[in-house]
Amino acid sequence: MLTHLDDSVTDQWAEIERFERDDYQDPALAEAERDRIFGEVPFIVAHSSEIEGANTFVTVELPRNKAIVIRQKDGSVKAFVNACRHRGAELVTQESGKCRIFSCPYHRWSYDPSGELRTVTLDNTFGDFDRSRFGLVELPVEERHGFVWIVDNAQRGIDVAEWLGTEMDAILASFEIDSLVSVDPHTYRRPTNWKVLQDGFLDNYHVKYAHPNTAGKMLHTNAVALEDFGRHFWFLTSRKSIDRFIGQDISWTSSMIEHTIESCFLAPNTMLLRHATHIELLTFRPVGASPDEAIMQMRVMAPTVEDSGLTEERWAKRWRKNWEILIAILHDEDFPILDGSQRALTSLDAGTMLLGRNELASHLFRREIRRLLAAGA
Repeated sequence: MLTHLDDSVTDQWAEIERFERDDYQDPALAEAERDRIFGEVPFIVAHSSEIEGANTFVTVELPRNKAIVIRQKDGSVKAFVNACRHRGAELVTQESGKCRIFSCPYHRWSYDPSGELRTVTLDNTFGDFDRSRFGLVELPVEERHGFVWIVDNAQRGIDVAEWLGTEMDAILASFEIDSLVSVDPHTYRRPTNWKVLQDGFLDNYHVKYAHPNTAGKMLHTNAVALEDFGRHFWFLTSRKSIDRFIGQDISWTSSMIEHTIESCFLAPNTMLLRHATHIELLTFRPVGASPDEAIMQMRVMAPTVEDSGLTEERWAKRWRKNWEILIAILHDEDFPILDGSQRALTSLDAGTMLLGRNELASHLFRREIRRLLAAGA
């Protein structure tokens, strides 16, 4: 990284890549992404601390299913399709909560947190059927590295360690994210293709141009040192405070985290950023098979009040201020540009576009998307 900054260069892809507007506008492609990507591989839907106690749940809108993710009495996690097995009514409408029994608002059929069908109202007139076969439909879910991962397909299995691979699994383990807590996670529904959003947060090329008075004052632009692990990759960007070390022959030490940001792209849709004081997680997924609507979730994972050494009041104030800064950047700077890109790409004559050699992370993201689409074809 120091050599890159000294020479005004960055890690690069082999060649410029060309792409078309249809990558972000084609309904058939969007449907394939929904099924061949999100219906086949694990992705993060929550931090473990968001469902900390038994019977604590969150609801999640996934590309293929609406889901309930709930902590079991034994500490494990299960995920279910959020639909009653009677007439398909939405079972849970709250974003989160704690519940010992799920009761359908339509006819009051009820289910245990384990997903088993518990009550059929007026069952003496309903008729006989095998109740053991009509519990809630279960989705494959696994808890690892402090996150809850799902495959959005009831017919698939899940193995997060295998998906991450040896290198990325070890990196996430070293971050000890399971010892942190999620601070007020935010969900945004945007009129934008999920890949446009993902690209925007992989991109170090835009920092000083799109964020001249915020992030651009603190972070270097167009300087990335990257390790490619095949499906996933790790990369380093830097704060301008690192400049004091340019030209010096130094080795990495733990103190360098104050001057850098370690980032991990976790295929297919996740950006993790390790800062000196906390970790940020950004996930992006389509709304169903829509090419022009997406859900972005942003999480800040921080040390607990006890581990931070702060009073509860100072802890709350610190992370409230952190969120105020993040939200201002998102709403005032990132979203207008990314939403505008999606609007512009409705133009039928937008023309062939280019991805530069210096936009290495975006090349690797596209490589993985192509691989997943081809694997499921």
